[in-house]
Amino acid sequence: MIPHRSTALITIIVFVALLLVIFSSSPSPDLESGEKEEITGPAKYIPHPKFPSLNDLHIPSFHPTAHTPPEAQPNSTSGESKWFSNWAWINPFSSSITLDENRSVLPPLRDRPFIYTYYEPNKANDKAEENADAQLLLTWRRAWFAQGFRPVILGRGEAMNSEFYQLVQSLAVKPELEKELLRWLAWGNMGDGLLADWHCFPMARYDDATLSYLRRGSDPAFISRFEHIGSALFAGEKTRINDAISEATKQIQDKAQSATSMFDLVPAEFFKMEQQSSIAYYNSAAITSNYATLAEHLAKSPPEGRVELAELINSHLHTTFHNSFPAGIAVLKPFTEHTTALVEPGLRLSKALARCPDSPHPHLNSCPPNLQTCHPCDPEKPMHVSQPATYRNTTQVFTIGILPHPYTLVSLQQNSAEVTTRHIRRETERDPWLKEVTKEHLGMELGGSARAVVFKKAVAEDGVIGTSLWMTVEALPPDVGQALPSDLLDEFEWQFGFKIPRTSNVDAKNEGEAKDSMQNANPSLQGVEKEYEVLKQARELLNSKEGPRIGIKDVSEAWNLADTEVWRFVRAYRARSVVERKKWEEEEKDFIGAKPRA
Repeated sequence: MIPHRSTALITIIVFVALLLVIFSSSPSPDLESGEKEEITGPAKYIPHPKFPSLNDLHIPSFHPTAHTPPEAQPNSTSGESKWFSNWAWINPFSSSITLDENRSVLPPLRDRPFIYTYYEPNKANDKAEENADAQLLLTWRRAWFAQGFRPVILGRGEAMNSEFYQLVQSLAVKPELEKELLRWLAWGNMGDGLLADWHCFPMARYDDATLSYLRRGSDPAFISRFEHIGSALFAGEKTRINDAISEATKQIQDKAQSATSMFDLVPAEFFKMEQQSSIAYYNSAAITSNYATLAEHLAKSPPEGRVELAELINSHLHTTFHNSFPAGIAVLKPFTEHTTALVEPGLRLSKALARCPDSPHPHLNSCPPNLQTCHPCDPEKPMHVSQPATYRNTTQVFTIGILPHPYTLVSLQQNSAEVTTRHIRRETERDPWLKEVTKEHLGMELGGSARAVVFKKAVAEDGVIGTSLWMTVEALPPDVGQALPSDLLDEFEWQFGFKIPRTSNVDAKNEGEAKDSMQNANPSLQGVEKEYEVLKQARELLNSKEGPRIGIKDVSEAWNLADTEVWRFVRAYRARSVVERKKWEEEEKDFIGAKPRA
C-alpha cells in the first residue's frame, strides 16, 4: 500500500507534467524546414521564444485595483503645495480622493461676483491727483476683495463698446447725467454684477446679511438699489440693465434738460429697494456733515484731501474689524512650554491688528457714515489678545492658528531636531497637536480622522470665512525676534481688507529698532532662542530633498497621519488663496488702483 505522503508527491508530479505538456503543445516555428517567416515593422524587435515566458502564462496580478487619480487642475500647485478642488473635501484623508499623499482636497473656490466701478482720469493730467485717486481705488479694491467680490475698474473704453454709446453721445445732456449714463453703459457692456461708486465701501462682517445677499446675486426681474446711499450701489443682470438703458434713451428726449440721474429716466418698476446698514458711502454730503476737517482739506488741496480720505476709510475698515470681534483675537498656543517661538509671528500680527488704526488726524479716528454708533478704538484699552491652548468655536473672537509639521512639533517638545524613530514610536502620542487644539470642543475620546474633519470645517467652511487666519510655521521667519516679511503682510491685507499698521517689530522693512521677541511667561526651559534654533533646523530638514535623515520626516508623518493631513490642508488652502489673488492681480495690473504706486 502506497503511503499517503507518496500519493501526494505523485499527484503533484502528475499535475506539473500535465502543465508542461499543455504549454509545450503551443505552435512553434519549424526550425528543421529552414524556412523562417519574415517579420517586419515594430514586431521584429519583440523577442519570440520557443517556449512561453511567464508573461505569456497570463498569471493574474494580486495587486489591489485602484482608480486613476483625478486630472490635475490648472493653477493647482504652488511650491511644495498641491491641491485638488472638489466637493468631497470634507474627508478625513485627501489621499483617498487624490491617490496622492501630497495633494490636498480643498473646497471648490467660491464664486466671486463682479463689482464694477467707473473711473475717468482727470482731464488736466494732474499726477498728484491721479496718484491720490490710485490710493483710494486701491483701498476700494482691497475692501471689496476681502469681502468675497471681484472688483473691476471700468472706463470710457467699456462704455464705447455699448450699443447705446453713439446714441448717448449725440444727445445734449447735463455733465452729471452724461457721467451717469457712461457708468451704466460700461456696466451693461460687462454683464451681471454690481455697480458701485468708488467712494462706496463694505463696512461690516463677512457674514453680514446684506453682503451675503450681494454674493448670492440679485433678483433677475429687478435692479436692486439700497437705502441711504442713493445711486452709490446697484445690483442686476445684464439683460435687465440694458433694458433700463434702452428705456432711459427713450425718455431722454423729453427730459434732457431736467434729468440728472438714471432715476429721472427709468421707471420705478425697474428697481427694487433693499434695506441695508452695511455700506458706507463717502460722498461730499457725508464728508461735510461728519468729517468737517477733512472737508476743508479737500476744498483747499484735493490731492492731499483724497489721500487723507483713503487713510480715514482704512481706519474705519480697521475699526469695523475691532467691532466685529468683541472678544478679541486668539492666537492658538498648545503645549505652552514648547511653542513660544512657534506662535510668536502670530502674536506679532495680532498685536498689530489690535492696535488702534492709523488716522490722518487723531480726531478723525471716528465711525463710518453707515454706523455712527460704533465703538471707536481707545488707545488705553486696545483689542484683547489671548493665547488659548484650544480652538474655540465662536464667531466673537478672531483666531490666528499656526500649525507645525509633526516632525517640527516633536523636535520642539524634546528641544532638539535630532529625532529618532525609536523616540517617535515609543515616547510620543499620535496626532498630539490636533488632539490638543480640539480637546475642549471634542473631548478626548475621538480619533484623529474624526478630528481632522471637524478641523477642516473650522478652517474652510462657509460659516467661518472671515473669522480666522491659518498658516504653517515653516512658511514664517525662522530667526529670533524677526519681523514678518512685508510681502506676507501685503497678502494678509487682502484678506482683512485694510492696511495693517507697520511698526519695527511687525514689518521687516522697518526693523530699525531693537528686535522685540515678545516672549510670554511660558518659554521652554532652554529659552526661546533654543526654540528658534530647533525650528530652523526642522525647516531645513523638511525642505531637504536628500540626506541620511530625510526618512525621519516620513516616519513622523506616518505616525501622525491626522496631524500631517491638516498641516498639508492648511498649507494648500493658504497657497491657493495667494495664487487666486495673484492671478486676479495679473489680470488687472494695467488698470489704475491695481497696486500701490511709487
